[in-house]
Amino acid sequence: MTDDVDYSVELEDDPGRIQSEEALTVTYADGSTERMRLHEYDRVYAVPGLYEEVVQRRLECESPSVVSTLMVAAAIEEGQEPSDLRVFDLGAGNGVVSEELSHRGVKTFVGIDYAPVAADAVERDRPNLYAEYLTGDMSDHERVPAVVEEHDLNALVAVAALGLGHITAEMFDAAWRTFPEGSWLGVTIPEDAADPDTSDFGDYLADEVSAGRLEERSRQRFRHRKLMDGSEVFYVAVLARKTA
Repeated sequence: MTDDVDYSVELEDDPGRIQSEEALTVTYADGSTERMRLHEYDRVYAVPGLYEEVVQRRLECESPSVVSTLMVAAAIEEGQEPSDLRVFDLGAGNGVVSEELSHRGVKTFVGIDYAPVAADAVERDRPNLYAEYLTGDMSDHERVPAVVEEHDLNALVAVAALGLGHITAEMFDAAWRTFPEGSWLGVTIPEDAADPDTSDFGDYLADEVSAGRLEERSRQRFRHRKLMDGSEVFYVAVLARKTA
């Protein structure tokens, strides 16, 4: 725990809980407590530093680092500078992924998240990281096509936001279709969701590749993070480029 917070956190390590069922209890300096599920992001983001303490530090989440490394490395291999990437951060939360990309030399970010509290958390924790931050349903958000053009966006990242019911393939496509040819795509998804036979997003990616609209550059299985019971959950990172 960092020195500038006035609470402690206890993780519930009951075995066998899936990600959406994991819970924790925050004990504040005045002795009051608050129990919440880890996926209750509106409540988690409202507590400064809580997401980073639990997900990034204790549960050792690797998705932000993995997708950031893959995307920047692929762009460099194509002769681009990291600063040439202008990124739309889908399911941006409180900015962990864009911050990872910024450490690798990317400078321009637009974020979007369903939860308004995420935008408040970004302003609190990472001010000036995003050129613009949108909130609401991205499938019909009136600003999505406009920000792609206005900020000349050419890359989209969606880290741990797909395959668990947060963002459907249809919602994702509504944003991705606004990007120009040559745009980069970097996503991390649960293993099962990468299978076209078992998930809408896995099927969507397979269809896009088959139709020649997407060129898959890499697909990497990795440990997304630990669960609170000490077991591990594995994701697949997909790096691709829009061809049409």
